[in-house]
Amino acid sequence: MTFLLLKVFWSFSALTSLLLGVAGLIFPIIPGIPFLILALISIEKLSPRFKRWLLQTRPMLWLQNKQPKLASWLIK
Repeated sequence: MTFLLLKVFWSFSALTSLLLGVAGLIFPIIPGIPFLILALISIEKLSPRFKRWLLQTRPMLWLQNKQPKLASWLIK
């Protein structure tokens, strides 16, 4: 039961954050980037497979080489 509630919570959080992030990119009064980062974190919590894929993308590898402290904070 708890597992199902956590999955629903992370799904709702990811969807809401993604919608607010896209709205933030369209309307300049809403900050879009923090919501998109929150959506990525929510999807990462929802799917371990997505996290593995994300860690092997070119931007994440660049971030790990150039900004290791920021990358380690995002990977947690």
